[in-house]
Amino acid sequence: MPLHPKMRPSVNRRFDDSYQVILADTEASRAVHRKIRYQVYCMERRFENPADFPAGEESDRWDAHAAQFIVRQRDSGAWIAAIRLVLPYAASFPLETLYCLTPGHADHIQRRQLGEISRVCIIRSPNPHHGNPYLDCGFGHVTPDRESQVMLGLIRTIVVYGLERGIEHCYVLVTDAFARLLRRIGVVLHSVGTATEHRGFRAPYLMGLRETAASLCDRSATIHALFARAIDAYQLCSVLDNLARVPLPRPGPLPYWGDATVTRPYSHRYRPLTPTRRAQLGSILSIS
Repeated sequence: MPLHPKMRPSVNRRFDDSYQVILADTEASRAVHRKIRYQVYCMERRFENPADFPAGEESDRWDAHAAQFIVRQRDSGAWIAAIRLVLPYAASFPLETLYCLTPGHADHIQRRQLGEISRVCIIRSPNPHHGNPYLDCGFGHVTPDRESQVMLGLIRTIVVYGLERGIEHCYVLVTDAFARLLRRIGVVLHSVGTATEHRGFRAPYLMGLRETAASLCDRSATIHALFARAIDAYQLCSVLDNLARVPLPRPGPLPYWGDATVTRPYSHRYRPLTPTRRAQLGSILSIS
């Protein structure tokens, strides 16, 4: 049955009007992150065995070394998506344990400038709590026509969070179909190895955060405006009133950014970022 016109989502509605990305820096919010992963990886995709996670929360050894983000709908408050960025201080990246990388592919990149994007999860099942006893009605889903919008919002979050911490490049391990989707919306992927069997054949890529941001901004004025609103890229869960604060262990001091020149549209030099300057990140990246 078609939706009533007043209920039909507007394709022109801004991402930030519809969704909020939250950095899971409390134990309660990290549990939400794990529940979303369980729903997508165990219930929908069957990538993982549900019996391995009797509490209904999918996790692995990289969670302790990652920034975890969750997405909720502003109107309903329902949790609908998640993503994770494994940070440079991890002993290894998940992709490195698969031995599919080309030797020497990242010799020009310092380790502290590397991260890995993983556990990209968007709930697709309507009313997921009906089929997942570990969820309640506080979890929702994303309709197919909004998936690209949510993905763009997640990419902006990774770009902003990564660049704030000196991370310039991120590994991703994706299927050919997902790589085509990412490239179609403007993500720049560089092949850095051979496809390997990991829940289906997947290939390793390196994504330059600045290069990708520039490519995305060139695609449309809408995406350009999305990245210009860097202040909205994510919110710390610990500042929200409805979740108790449990601090997430933080890595050591951020490395000095130094001076660097980058190509258009980031044509001028950038300076070290501080938390109070995230609001200025749009101008630092020459997107305003």
